[in-house]
Amino acid sequence: MIKFALQGSLPVAILLLCGGTSRMKASGDTPITVKDGGSILLIADGLDGGKTWTSGSAELRHMNVQGVLSSVKITEAGADRCGGDPKCGIDPSKPWNIRVVYNGRWITIASVNANKGVHVTFSPKVSFDQWKKSGGADQREFGHGDGRHISTIKVNGKAASLCAGKGGCAVTVVYTAP
Repeated sequence: MIKFALQGSLPVAILLLCGGTSRMKASGDTPITVKDGGSILLIADGLDGGKTWTSGSAELRHMNVQGVLSSVKITEAGADRCGGDPKCGIDPSKPWNIRVVYNGRWITIASVNANKGVHVTFSPKVSFDQWKKSGGADQREFGHGDGRHISTIKVNGKAASLCAGKGGCAVTVVYTAP
């Protein structure tokens, strides 16, 4: 007879029920934040683990394409720029994108296949290879204290920017996978 101690059998049971560690890591919320911070910061949950994201010089792509947009928060100097709308005017059942402009360079956070999944694309002047690891886990920095700020945040290409460009702008997208 084989005995499992309760402490050792619980992780095994979870792995068996969930189908392995990759499936466990792919479920849950994945926040992605782009914000001012002495330069521009990108924080993508799970980025350093390397198992939930693939990266190239032009984009980051989340490996679990079944997830959907669950919330968007855009702030400037701490003020809510979405007027209390938890999705900031985005209908997650349709293709969506958020364009962030920083010193003439852009970063786009967008849906992928059939409005599921998420990827982050970079303009050629701000390729992912140019981002340096900074203070926290899953965090990268571009601009290295250059004193510039995000000048524009646009949702779905609408003309109005949700950032005046005076500093303190941030966008956080939460992507939820089953």
